[in-house]
Amino acid sequence: MTAPSSMRRLQGTDRLAAAVSEVFAPAVLVSLFLVVAAFYAAPWPGSLLLAAVAVCFTTALPLLGVIALVRRGRLVDHHISDRRQRGPVLAATLGSIGAGLALLILLDAPPVLLGAVLCTVAGVVLVLVVNLWWKLSAHSAVAVFVAVGTVGLFGPWASPLLLVPAVVGWSRVRLRAHTPAQVVAGYAVGAVIGGAFARLVAGG
Repeated sequence: MTAPSSMRRLQGTDRLAAAVSEVFAPAVLVSLFLVVAAFYAAPWPGSLLLAAVAVCFTTALPLLGVIALVRRGRLVDHHISDRRQRGPVLAATLGSIGAGLALLILLDAPPVLLGAVLCTVAGVVLVLVVNLWWKLSAHSAVAVFVAVGTVGLFGPWASPLLLVPAVVGWSRVRLRAHTPAQVVAGYAVGAVIGGAFARLVAGG
């Protein structure tokens, strides 16, 4: 029996929302932003090594840890949808980022890249604190941070990227992963951190 057209449209919209949440997941956006920051601030080929170190410790290792925990049944999914499970994961992520930051300092990484990593740390800390009692949208926070930070690096021509947070926020609400209030709160956190990074770039 063929499903009604309205049901097919609903299913298609849900699939689109799920795809948006995956394509613009925090680990993906932060990884891309760190690569951009490394190549923006450091000459080739040193920028390649710096980008690899930043991505490895900031996003790749924490994500691999999350995937391993999901496969063992310790986490509900790789988005860590259960707020109660986020604290230990975010704390471990901070440890990994701290190790990467120390290595980047030893490698004499430029201030722009160090600032990008430090702003990521600030985001993790804020999300960790808020998630002690409320499920703030990390997807939305990271989307705004990356969009605003990229505009800070390249100027107004990058402003179309500001549309990305809107699409990400829609996807999280559509999937019922967050309420509109949780998405807006994520926007606020991302705007504060992204604005701080943009000021760092402008002042540098």
